[in-house]
Amino acid sequence: MKGEGEMRPLLVLGTGGLARELAMLARLIDPDARRWPSIGFISEQAAQVGQELDLGPIVGDDAWLLEQGVPADLVIGIGHPRLKARVLAPYLAQGTRFEYPNLIHPGASVDRRHVRLGRGNVVTFGVSMTCNITIGDFNLFNWQVTVGHDATLGDLNVLNPGCNVSGHTVIGDEVLVGTGAQILEHRRVGRRAIVGAGAVVTRDVAEGQTVVGVPARPVRRDQPGVPTS
Repeated sequence: MKGEGEMRPLLVLGTGGLARELAMLARLIDPDARRWPSIGFISEQAAQVGQELDLGPIVGDDAWLLEQGVPADLVIGIGHPRLKARVLAPYLAQGTRFEYPNLIHPGASVDRRHVRLGRGNVVTFGVSMTCNITIGDFNLFNWQVTVGHDATLGDLNVLNPGCNVSGHTVIGDEVLVGTGAQILEHRRVGRRAIVGAGAVVTRDVAEGQTVVGVPARPVRRDQPGVPTS
């Protein structure tokens, strides 16, 4: 655990656009570098080490960081749930060496008295959460996402811009919710499900199922992109 007054670097896992956005968010939260004296990026590719990105350099690859003994705060700059889970697994296996701060944009409406957050969550600009909400670890709430009262979300979910999660909704782990999708009240979305962009979920979504359309219907495995009747 971080000792009192201890400063650690913030390292972003990933080098794409989302990773750079999260570095910007971190510096917005800590503009005077009092919490994170430096921000760097970690790539899957050793050949990228040394390249300069917005707000910091690529300081190493995953193998390099996992071999170091230096503690750090980590943020996951990856926008797909299963890839997030795969990249994160070896870091979590190292126990308490790394910490995973929640990044909450000052322009988000999140009252911590009424929203229970785990670790490693990212809440971007314009997100609105109401009351009695329980959220696990490593979720991404992109721009203008809304989460209604009494909702429960697991781990490693990605909610893309403008999607709405209504009251009493339960979302499992590693779920991908597309831009502008609507999940209506009292619905359940199972682990590793995918809700397509603009879909309106009026019925429960099973584990591993992909749903699209209005109302949302499952995609047949033998005809990708074609909903079942």
